[in-house]
Amino acid sequence: MTHRRVAVMVSAVLLLTACTDVVTGVASPGGPASRSTPPSGGSAPAPSPTDPTDEQSPEDPADTEADGGPAQPGSGEDDVGMRVEGVHFRNENGDVRLVVNLSSSGVPEWTIGYSEASGPGGEPVDIAGDAFLRLRLRTGSEPSGRSTTNVRSSPGPIAQVLTTGYHEGTEEVLIGVRGGELPFRAFAQTDPGRIVIDVPEPADG
Repeated sequence: MTHRRVAVMVSAVLLLTACTDVVTGVASPGGPASRSTPPSGGSAPAPSPTDPTDEQSPEDPADTEADGGPAQPGSGEDDVGMRVEGVHFRNENGDVRLVVNLSSSGVPEWTIGYSEASGPGGEPVDIAGDAFLRLRLRTGSEPSGRSTTNVRSSPGPIAQVLTTGYHEGTEEVLIGVRGGELPFRAFAQTDPGRIVIDVPEPADG
């Protein structure tokens, strides 16, 4: 009886060892992930940092005319309920690049142009600036969890950026500009979705 117990225990240990080998092999396949590990004594090349807002802007001359563009899908499937997530600036020698970040990889149909300081429904808006750029984003459905953006900038041509709300399928952002209706250029980029707006410092500024 004792010999039989020993034989059963030895068989169980061998079976456990075999199972462990199989699981380890499945969990560590020799696929793309393993190629990212550098060989012994070497080092993986460090990825070069990139800022998507550094990409070259269109060559069209900046002016004060309204601008816009069609919807552009991104590589993800996250365009349902897209919304404005926030803004950030880059200020170089007084010239400002304003980036309106979206929650999606793509961008909706959009327009931008000078207008009065009012919200989507026509109500007056208290915002700093001498002229006002209105960015309209046709997101299509009222976004859930929409963030509120209210950013003041100084110095530079942009005084304040304010998300003013959602109305009839469109979310709006109002941009207060110092010095009147300055020339500007705007373009869309995907992955991640964003609208980029360049406002140069006036020549006599």
